Order: sequence, then structure tokens, then C-alpha cells
Amino acid sequence: MEHPFFDSIKKFKKTGSTHKKAESLIKSREISGNFLLTAETQTSGKGRKGNKWDSPEGGIWLSAGCYGLPVSSNLTVYTGIIIHRVLSRILPESENKLKIKWPNDIYYDGKKLCGIIASCLSQQKYHVLGIGINTNFEIFDESIAENAVSTLQILNKKIDNDELICKIFTEFSELLPEFVEKGLAPYLKYYAEKSFLINKKVELKTEFESYSGIALGINKKGALKIRLAGGMIQPFFGGTIVKTEN
Repeated sequence: MEHPFFDSIKKFKKTGSTHKKAESLIKSREISGNFLLTAETQTSGKGRKGNKWDSPEGGIWLSAGCYGLPVSSNLTVYTGIIIHRVLSRILPESENKLKIKWPNDIYYDGKKLCGIIASCLSQQKYHVLGIGINTNFEIFDESIAENAVSTLQILNKKIDNDELICKIFTEFSELLPEFVEKGLAPYLKYYAEKSFLINKKVELKTEFESYSGIALGINKKGALKIRLAGGMIQPFFGGTIVKTEN
């Protein structure tokens, strides 16, 4: 696999975590420019807040090192929008079933299809973008089986993982200059239309307390806006959605 956005691409049959591997390569200066690491399977896949990500053979498990982007870039939200746009051209009934769930997931028909994480190594001028997409498998760990779905289950056929990766990063790189210049502002309407949470009653848990209210979409900095009891609208830049109600 080759792609013009990347100066180098490394493919692993098995690794602990492509994200940790990418950060290690950057810190040790063993790699330069934009790069991509993929693995057929991960033994210690990394999810948001350090959670383990189930990464069986058949899925897309990758980390991309992006050099020289602004430190404040909200790559997680931007990448979620890009992946949603690409998957919407592949999956049936995507208009109603394919949704973006703040802050870092793509859902199909109420089940998790894709997860995204990002970290910033500001001293080295790198962002590391981690993407996991459930594609060519249909057996999940029993702890997540009820809440996860794969493209194989949706389409009843396998897809070309390398082709999907290339489509994602073609769109990612084509829209990147606009994102760097204008941030998320050009994508707020799209996000609102495709949001899994918008107009739902949600409970958001932060490190210190929980908040309940109506989700109103995101602002141009990627924060989730929630209308709390009493009518005040508050933006949240972090936290975990622990409950949703229509």
C-alpha cells in the first residue's frame, strides 16, 4: 500500500499497540515526516483514556503520525467527520443509521463501528492519530458484542481494508488545508446533521462530577454543548457520555 500523504508506511502482522509504537518511534527519532503504521492485530490496542481496544484479525488498526500541525488542532473530531463522509458512500441506509458520537466514535444503527484517538507530542511537533474500524470480522469479545458492529455484518461481504484506508487519507489530506486554516467551523452543520447525540438527553461524567441535559451539537473548538437544567448552555471539552435517552 502507498499513499502520497505519507512519507513512509510500515505494516505489522501483530503488535502491542500501533499508537504506542508510533509515539516511541517519534520520541526516539527513528522516523520522520508523515507516517502510517498498520497492524493485522493488536494485543494491547489503545482506546480513549487508556481503555483497551479489542483488535482481532480482519479489522483496520492503524496509527498515523502527522507532522507540523497546529498544537490546538482537534484532530479527533475532524477525523471522525472524514471517516463518516467516506463510510457514508459505502454503507447502506447511512443517512439514517451512520452517526458520529462525540467525542471519538462512529456508530451504525446504534452500535459502535469505529473509534478514534489522538495525542500530541508538541516537543516533536507531531500529532498521533489512532483509528480502529471493525471491518472483516463478526465475532466480538463477549463484553462488547451487544454494542459493536462490523462492516462484514452490515454488508455481508468483506471489503478491501487498504482501499478504505487510502480513501480515508485521501479525503483527510484534501480537506486538511481548510481545517488548518479555519478549524471545525466549516463542518459544524455537517456534524449537527450526523450527530448521534443531538437533541438527546445525555449524562456526561467528568473526572469530578456528572452533568445531565440536552446535547446541542459541538462548537467550533469541538466541545460538546449541553443545555443544563435551568437553560444554561455549557461546553464540555472532555468527559464520557454514560447515558443517553431520546
